[in-house]
Amino acid sequence: MSAASVNDSWEGLFAPLRLGSRTMPNRFVFAAHQTNLATRHRFTERHAAYYEARAAGGVGLIVLEGSVVHPSDWPYEYAVFGHDAAVVDGYRRVADAIHRHGALALAHLTHSGMQGSSHYSQLPLWAPSPVPEVNSRELPQAMEPEDIAAVIDGFRQAARHAGDGGLDGIELNAGQDSLIRQFLSPLTNQRDDQYGGALENRLRFARQVVEAVRGELGRDAIVGLRLSGDEYAPWAGIKPEDAAEIARLLADDGLLDFISVTSGGIYTGHLTRPGLYQPPGFAVHLAAGIKAAVALPVFTQGSIVDPEMAAALLAEGKADAVEMTRALIADPELPAKLRQGRTDDIRPCLLANQDNIVGLVQNPRLNCANNPAAGYEREAEFAPLKPARIRQRVLVVGGGPAGLEAARVAALRGHRVILCERDSRLGGATRLAAAAPGRERLALAVDWLEGQVRKLEVEVRTGVEMTAERVGQEAPDAVIVAVGGRPGRQAGVRFHPNAPVVNPRQVMRGETPTTPGRAAILDTLGDQVGMAVAEWLAERGWQVEVVTRDMFVGQRLTASLELTAWNQRAAARGIVFRPQFDALEVTARGLIGVDPFDHREIRLDDLDLVVDVSPELPDETLYLALKESGPRLFRAGDCVAPRYLSHAILEGYRAGREV
Repeated sequence: MSAASVNDSWEGLFAPLRLGSRTMPNRFVFAAHQTNLATRHRFTERHAAYYEARAAGGVGLIVLEGSVVHPSDWPYEYAVFGHDAAVVDGYRRVADAIHRHGALALAHLTHSGMQGSSHYSQLPLWAPSPVPEVNSRELPQAMEPEDIAAVIDGFRQAARHAGDGGLDGIELNAGQDSLIRQFLSPLTNQRDDQYGGALENRLRFARQVVEAVRGELGRDAIVGLRLSGDEYAPWAGIKPEDAAEIARLLADDGLLDFISVTSGGIYTGHLTRPGLYQPPGFAVHLAAGIKAAVALPVFTQGSIVDPEMAAALLAEGKADAVEMTRALIADPELPAKLRQGRTDDIRPCLLANQDNIVGLVQNPRLNCANNPAAGYEREAEFAPLKPARIRQRVLVVGGGPAGLEAARVAALRGHRVILCERDSRLGGATRLAAAAPGRERLALAVDWLEGQVRKLEVEVRTGVEMTAERVGQEAPDAVIVAVGGRPGRQAGVRFHPNAPVVNPRQVMRGETPTTPGRAAILDTLGDQVGMAVAEWLAERGWQVEVVTRDMFVGQRLTASLELTAWNQRAAARGIVFRPQFDALEVTARGLIGVDPFDHREIRLDDLDLVVDVSPELPDETLYLALKESGPRLFRAGDCVAPRYLSHAILEGYRAGREV
């Protein structure tokens, strides 16, 4: 397909869009999201590099990470303080970086209200009403009139700081984690004064904020609103028809330039930025409903990561612009590659929420499972690749994500690369993970890498088991070992020699009895592995019980916002949970364990299958053999230490860059 015909296909995505007195060059939006890149609560050079990469890649509008508007709100450690005049220099730094590529830049002004945290500020949370925060169960203080006035003035001052920092305007947060939404929703607003009760009263706070901000910025700046189109709490929360009416009333005031539509509320944070188990575009209908109610430009979102979908919903009139935030984290150059007709070169977003959900106790910096440079654009190791000074013959052993990325980067640097994989197909353990119900998108990571290495004319050999002797016969200048991990076994558990035990790899390869029976998942990880094998078996008719020593099943799924979805799917499939089970012995037909607290014995009998979900071990045999006497040697991925996809790709990149 020619570049011209590809560009014709995306014509709607590249049409300019008027926002008040200013114009977006195209319809791609990079929406506000937490990064943990701030220093001293200000935007930094790291922010500037992060946003500039997306602007240089062709994004039309960038909405910065949220800036809190009042000292009563300090929702996470590295929050940006938009109420502090010191924020202006950081705004200016980021605005300059974005503007030099022709994109627009907006501040995202927010107050978290009851969904914030008192850990950092040591102050009570402020909210419309004393409704407990769902996760921490902390009871907020009901705001008094002077508190409301102070926050409204905080929005005004924060807007002034954004203007002084050279930004094109601001977006007000009435979506997830926002005080404005909490005033709009009967779920969280139970006041009986002028700010509560009827919709007209619940709108008052939002209207006063919009009026204050517009009054401060004037008509030359953009003022938009981010609005939750559905809190998914129909007994009291904002429903789609309510959101459309709220949008209509606020739009009719004539002070807004656009509305961006998100979803979720206090009970449904997992639906604001869902993982693999919500279909792409799941929330588009919410934007379409609001677009039908207002004359303003409307932005849509909801796991929209594929350009085909984005272009189609614009053509169908469901929205005027598209937030493709996670897709642009995965590939900042997505718009530019579309323009150039290079659709095969767009690195895909997996929607796995691995490394880009950073509101965790560890305070990680934002990153991406499929793009290790995301959030680290200023680091020297992610500077543009330079050709190798000496072109070498590089042998990569292992065709999983680490080996594929190593081969890709080494080939980009001009080396002659040979890639050997023992299986008949490239992809490694990622292929097995993608065989689980609902996790098919994971395969896109290795599909893309395979396409890139073949385009770079890497010599690919599959079905080849490499030994130290065979490596020596190849006589490479350098070897990158990326052979992955091998199944582990739970320490401290006795296994009967006739116990029907398999590991997750065997399950995902279909190496289980053909007749379904009763299976126990002995899960020590609490992450997607146990979840995947449980669902795979349940889908094939097995009666599945997940057994863990943890307090609850799927403990590590909170980090990717998958825990709620996992519980819903498990209930629908009849999967049984048994937490607080400390396994001691796997017998020929059952499990014996104890409760870790009262030490009473627990027995599970009549089992036909036990899946041992334990940490894998690195496959070091080849690496250690070559280390004794061999060429320049590197290793990457699970053969270093079995971890996640992001680690494999990062280490593959490093090996390919260093070789």
